[in-house]
Amino acid sequence: MVAREFRMIQRRDLLLWSLTAGVSSTWGQANPDPNAWLETLESPEALGWVNGQNADALALIAKDPDFARRRRETLAALSSSSNIQFVSRQGEHLYNFFRSARRPHGMWRRTTLEEYAREQPSWQTLLNVDDLAREEARNLVYEGANVDAGSQRALVYFSSGGEDKLELREFDLKQRGFVADGFKAPTAKQSISWFGPDELLIARATPDSQTTSGYAMVLRRWKRGTDLLAAPEVLRCAPGDVQVWGWARRGEQLPPAALLHRRIRFFENERFLLQADGPARQVDLPLDCNAWLDGEWLMVGLRNPWTTAGRTYPEGSLLTIPLAQALEAKREIHLLFEGAGRRRLVRTERVKSGFVVAASDNLRPQLVFHRRTAEGFRATPLPAPEFGVLNINADQPDKSNRFWMTTQAPISPQLYALVDAEAPAAPVLAKSAPHAFDASALAVQQFEARAPDGTPVPYTVVAPKNRTGPVPAVLYGYGGFGLTVDLEYQRMAGINWLQYGGALVLAHIRGGGEFGQAWTNAAKGPLRQVGFDDFIAVAQDAVTRGITTPKQLGIYGASNGGALVTAVLVQRPELFGAVVSRVPLTDMLGFTRLFAGPSWIEEYGDPARPADRAVLAKWSPYQNATKADGGKTYPPTLFIGNRNDDRVHPAHARKMVAQMRSLGHGSTWLYEETSGGHSGRSDPNIYALREALIYSFMRLQLAKPGA
Repeated sequence: MVAREFRMIQRRDLLLWSLTAGVSSTWGQANPDPNAWLETLESPEALGWVNGQNADALALIAKDPDFARRRRETLAALSSSSNIQFVSRQGEHLYNFFRSARRPHGMWRRTTLEEYAREQPSWQTLLNVDDLAREEARNLVYEGANVDAGSQRALVYFSSGGEDKLELREFDLKQRGFVADGFKAPTAKQSISWFGPDELLIARATPDSQTTSGYAMVLRRWKRGTDLLAAPEVLRCAPGDVQVWGWARRGEQLPPAALLHRRIRFFENERFLLQADGPARQVDLPLDCNAWLDGEWLMVGLRNPWTTAGRTYPEGSLLTIPLAQALEAKREIHLLFEGAGRRRLVRTERVKSGFVVAASDNLRPQLVFHRRTAEGFRATPLPAPEFGVLNINADQPDKSNRFWMTTQAPISPQLYALVDAEAPAAPVLAKSAPHAFDASALAVQQFEARAPDGTPVPYTVVAPKNRTGPVPAVLYGYGGFGLTVDLEYQRMAGINWLQYGGALVLAHIRGGGEFGQAWTNAAKGPLRQVGFDDFIAVAQDAVTRGITTPKQLGIYGASNGGALVTAVLVQRPELFGAVVSRVPLTDMLGFTRLFAGPSWIEEYGDPARPADRAVLAKWSPYQNATKADGGKTYPPTLFIGNRNDDRVHPAHARKMVAQMRSLGHGSTWLYEETSGGHSGRSDPNIYALREALIYSFMRLQLAKPGA
């Protein structure tokens, strides 16, 4: 049956369903979902419908005269030989992965520090993934490598098209080839770590051993030359948990040690210390903290206050405990970073004489060197930029106090430097990224909107500095899982939007992690509407300040951000002129049935529990959309899904498009990518097409005459 016939059947079924659309409390067996057939990922019926939608979306986007230019310039920027080639140190080598339009699968390579300091360093290619993909006739995507410098071996991870499932192969760095009889693990959702040169920690999700979230339920110690399935278990979680996994510590010439995690909920873990001899033993830590091993230290990041040994450490703090004392009742605990107000920890890196801590205070970067002393640690501030984002990575933590530092801001490209904490003013070397767009006519400003509950909500605006009135603007937000909307260099928006005279607005709403755990918790679970209200407040404030107008304001979000913009589209459509929702969640009463959905219950709530369901039913976009003739006309909306996404099911986007069209919102489109996974960044060609699609759509809708 052809796609057109299926669309006719779909319209008929949706017409019957639309009589009860929006009555989310009755969603279930008494009111079956007529779009459930779109959840069957690659059925002929679903694919026929999707292909028709893709053709319609591309035909629309082709009307933008600058679409081809956007795509071409984006691809050129992604592939430019002038881009900084970021590296990671393992032993005496610096490792890098490089991909371009001509080499979309990429090359894994390495060089020396002396060579890397040159303007045009030479590289030793270890693995040409383009050649490998051709040889195996697969869309093979490199997903990283874990190098054991001592044994000159590496664990190399691949995916099919960028999905979350990985396969493992062991690689010989000397021979520059895969080890014929080495460690191999076929594709699965799995975590794998070295535990000495001849042993791995591996947790694999298989049909007979996976949680309801689709992740691994059993962690094993797998010795070289033995059968994986016969490898002894070291930790098992319950089917209703999220997953189990383990990761060994960093540090040269140290005996194997790993911190194992039984992940009960998304942010709750029991931790167990596994050493070379003996069973795994549970470590007394808060369930909701972050914890990892680094050298001879147990690192603990607090999401909430923790009282131990007569002292209370505030939320957002970073602690370190000598690993030798991790299992003892009395432990030496050092406070490296104290959470307070709008301060948050960005990253910490161990160096030879202590730790370097990168933080943010009200979106302003901070950097501190904590030197180990006989009494504990002595803090010394290090130079940091006044604005933007700062990140760090240790160079050789067992041998020096050097670390790699990256700085950037919305219209300032990345600077990459190797810095010594003992002499930070004189970098060992520095590299700068090229300007991807002309920012000379742009200015960055920060404002605060006022949420309905009175909370000030910060947002950042990048716009023409000499504008004389409102301009088309794209408002971006996320607001979930404690993740931040950082003030990074806006390369994609700059190429595709800012250089055409538009404005970009970055909303730092609650639910995100910009200002610590309290900011995150304020819009979590049953409080989700708080984040939506914050986003709406930012939109209204941008209009009030004359930055843009409702007809000129587009909103964009991806993943949880896709849920955000789709929810506010349904709630306040009059505030926006266009919407792009990428790899979104939309069916919040059915999300736990799809892919990794059960793992997000802690973030959103459980639709199987009546109290949670009642809250979700109030904002779930799929169930709350209303007819176009009911007084709410939705602005033009583009949904972008990915068929290769095994994290957020593409049915969320598919079904929302089908539902909105059935309700009379004809200006609704779907474009479904076929590769790239959830992030969609595994191939520069796919990535460039996607970015051009987003901003060409925005231009077509927001730059109309009279807008």
